[in-house]
Amino acid sequence: SSSHGRGARTWTDEEAAAKLASLRPVKDGRLITVRFDSTVGDVLPWSFIPAQLDVKVVPGETALSFFTATNKSDKAITGVATYNVHPPKVGLYFSKIQCFCFEEQRLLPGETVDMPVFFFIDPEIMDDPGLKHVNNVTLSYTFFQTDMDDEEDDDDDEEDEDEAA
Repeated sequence: SSSHGRGARTWTDEEAAAKLASLRPVKDGRLITVRFDSTVGDVLPWSFIPAQLDVKVVPGETALSFFTATNKSDKAITGVATYNVHPPKVGLYFSKIQCFCFEEQRLLPGETVDMPVFFFIDPEIMDDPGLKHVNNVTLSYTFFQTDMDDEEDDDDDEEDEDEAA
């Protein structure tokens, strides 16, 4: 069943968002292919896959991509994603405006969520002589479980009260 009930929690990087107003795709900028890669930590019973394998952007152009996560267990589980960019030096120019990786994600048993990452590659990459031959970038995410042991505290959800509102 595709119970895509709700989106993931996302948080906005204000600094990256502030750049959007003046951001323009570089005229005649070279096309960079951003490939998406996803893995899950050993103990996390989730499937986690990119909705598309790659996206092509020119520096200064924004892109919105999604990853789909499904909790395959019979318990609610909270996870958090770490990411890296390869080649590492491209990471300096890789700006995520919104990303599911900025927040923990809690999935109910059997729940599926679509999780966005909204990003751009900074036009300044064009001026970096060390990267002028880079046409392929990989953005990798790994999800880890963060609440190893929370069956006990599921009844007393005081601290989550404000979230349910």
